[in-house]
Formats: sequence, C-alpha cells, structure tokens
Amino acid sequence: MVTNNAVILFIYNRPDHTEKVIEGLRKNKIQKLYVFSDGPKTDSDRKLVEETREIIESITWCQVESEYSVTNKGLADSVIYGVSKIFSKGYKSVIVLEDDCVPNENYIRFMRESLNYYGSNKEVMHVSGFGLPIKKYTNADVYITPYPCSWGWGTWAEYWNNCNFNGINEYRELLNNKQEIKRFNYPGEAFSSFLQLQLDRKVNSWLIRWYFHIYSNHGKCVWSYDSLIENKGFDGTGVHKVRYDRFNQKKSVAGNNVKKKYILEDNMNYHTKLIKEFRRYFINKSIKERLKTILYMSTGIILESRRNYKVIK
Repeated sequence: MVTNNAVILFIYNRPDHTEKVIEGLRKNKIQKLYVFSDGPKTDSDRKLVEETREIIESITWCQVESEYSVTNKGLADSVIYGVSKIFSKGYKSVIVLEDDCVPNENYIRFMRESLNYYGSNKEVMHVSGFGLPIKKYTNADVYITPYPCSWGWGTWAEYWNNCNFNGINEYRELLNNKQEIKRFNYPGEAFSSFLQLQLDRKVNSWLIRWYFHIYSNHGKCVWSYDSLIENKGFDGTGVHKVRYDRFNQKKSVAGNNVKKKYILEDNMNYHTKLIKEFRRYFINKSIKERLKTILYMSTGIILESRRNYKVIK
C-alpha cells in the first residue's frame, strides 16, 4: 500500500518500555521510523536516556531518522515540536506512538487504512488504534467521538498545522461560558477541568489543547473498538507516574483479532448510548460524578458476570 504518512515515536528514559514498542513496530514491518528523544531533565535521568537511545541506534530492520534533544522539552512540547517538524517535510498524515504504547501487529495497517479512508472526510480530524473496553454498539470496527485519544494515534497536516497550541484567550473565553463548558464536556465531565489546569499551568498537555482545536472546528475522532495498542505505562514510570489503569485495558490486545479488512464508519452521528458509556471513563472530581461511575461500572461487572454464568451453566 502506497501512503504518504510518517511513523513517529517519542521516547525519553524508559528503555524497557521502548524495547517493547520497537518490537511491536518491527512486527508491523514499517520501512521508516522517525524518533524524537527528549533530553534528560536531571543528571539522574541521563543514564536511562542514553540507554533508551542505544536501543534506537541498534535498529537494523528499517530506516531510522532520529533527533536527540540536548535539553528537556517535556512531553507536550516534544510532541508538538516533533509532529510539526515531520509535517514540514511534506507528509500529509502521521502515525504517532509514545514509548509506553505497544502496538500489535495490525496497528500500522489499521492506521493507514483509516487515514486513507477518512482523508477526504472534513469532519474526521483524528484517528486512534486504542480501544476502551466498552460495548460494541455498531457493526463497524470503529466508533466516532468528539474526543481524541493520545495512545497510538494519527492525524493530517491540514488540521495539525492550523492548531494554535497557545490559545490562552480562547481557553479562557470557553471556561467563562457555562453553555460552552457543557458542550465541551459532552464526551466527559473532566475535560473543562483539564483545560482549566492547562490554563493555570498546573499541567502541560498537548492533548487537551488539541481537543480544544478539534472541538472549536466541529471535528470528530475515530476510535477502534478492539484495541490495537497496549499501554504499558501504568507502572509508576513516565511523566504522570500513574499506577492504576482506570481504562481496564482488554487482555486480547496482543493480536488475536486479525482482520482481513477493517469496517470503517460512515455515519458521523454520535451514538448516544455509546457516548454515555464513553463518558464514564472521563469523570470529574465531583462526588456525584464518581458515584455515578462506580454504579455504572459495578452494574457492568454484575451483568458481565451473569452472562458468563449463563455460558458456563
């Protein structure tokens, strides 16, 4: 398949994670890989950063073009810089991985098919190969949401290059409008709070700013039902130091769902029941929202247990 897209990997100081991602990409038989390595934040990071870069240097099964930063940009600035630089080379679309997102052997094929399929659809601005453990509501292999996923994703130059990642006045304007907040939070109550944290400089996230751009331009995002990505970052490593996998990733991610052809979605309308379930993974800190989520998740576990019991019986 001839495509005009680039595969990009962002790495830092996790050699073990990076090695797993590289092995996943090897199974995808890519021909070229662009790598951006952030510089060490502290002297204690330096050794691990160098070890991670050595893994990249050892790749012999594809062409590699790497850029090793001397200074520490941070993840958000690294992603914004790296993706923008690759688009400046003339690519129409990109496929992006971070160092904890291990792709299965069908990931690149899925992404290329999706980017090709939706390339002329002006509503779709983002595609991801990650899948939440939610019910399958439609016959397609993908579903449509307003919110983008940062785990194994892709987009097109025409959308990324028009994104203002420093739209402070626009963020503030939205957060001062209750109706806009409600619309912004349609896929999850956490998102306006997330944007406020970005505005207050308590977090530095490219993703919430990218979502703001997609939202402001009435864009839509494609997610895979069956996850083609396994995030290995829930071990306390990485920027966010997270240990709890609140997304309850499916165990079947390792390549059991081989498809000859992916069925992609043409209906751009949001499925209300799907979005209701999707929202449960992106709650805010209010007690009401947390109780609703606990009840929702508990009900799902009970129903799943009953279905399994009937099968066994």
